[in-house]
Amino acid sequence: MITMGIDMGYENIKVVILKDGAVAGRAQARSGGVKRLRHAEEAMRAALKDAGLTEAQVEKRFATGKGKFDIESIVDDVLTEPVTAVKAAEFLCPGATTVADIGADETVVMLLGGNGRVLQLVTNEKCAAGVGSFLRNMARRLELNLEEMSELPPRKAGDPSVSDGCIVFGELDALNLLNNGAPPEEVAKAVTASAVIRATVSIRDNTLENLSRLVIFGGVTKNKAFMRGVRERLGVEPVVPEDAEYAGALGAALFAAEWGARHFANDEKTSA
Repeated sequence: MITMGIDMGYENIKVVILKDGAVAGRAQARSGGVKRLRHAEEAMRAALKDAGLTEAQVEKRFATGKGKFDIESIVDDVLTEPVTAVKAAEFLCPGATTVADIGADETVVMLLGGNGRVLQLVTNEKCAAGVGSFLRNMARRLELNLEEMSELPPRKAGDPSVSDGCIVFGELDALNLLNNGAPPEEVAKAVTASAVIRATVSIRDNTLENLSRLVIFGGVTKNKAFMRGVRERLGVEPVVPEDAEYAGALGAALFAAEWGARHFANDEKTSA
């Protein structure tokens, strides 16, 4: 069976195509704006090309992500983001105990109880939202590319810091440091440390915390400096699957495949 999952993220659209339970193709495009539907269709065509398939061969298409309702007209169903993240974690990392999906606009953490059960779900506070967007915007302000942000050296005692409770205050603190002559690299380290605290506070907020097999999804996993800070602050080595930013789209495609399998089995019973 061939299915497609589309994750309509805050900054990026991700598409995954599954063929007989394996990833056959994937692609992504920028999100947002009035052309979001067109961008989604472009990403879908790119994923089909990557898979060597045609649109007619796709049997089911499910969507997730903040912009999922913008493409309801071209998919079979829409799913909430935590549900697809858990499904992807089960597929990629059997035995996962906690899943943290750190996106551009929010951090969502789920404590798992096995067999797809979610025992607890925690999201960041509003003023601490947008870890991914915060890092990207600050990189632009500091005139550093994402690779340079990723390769930052560890912080040292006495290094400057910025607010870790509110993005607006964090940005103001960072600009203050720059205006007072702090080198961009030092400000970038402070910004990254702030983002680490925001994300890990959400992870530690699980009342029934179990980080024995913590799985982290999201584009920020590609930022080595950020992930180093997460490991140090949590004291655990999280599991970060390859292409972790595609987790939502993968989960949606997996649900589409399950739906198709159930209906195929029901059709067989009816015909019998």
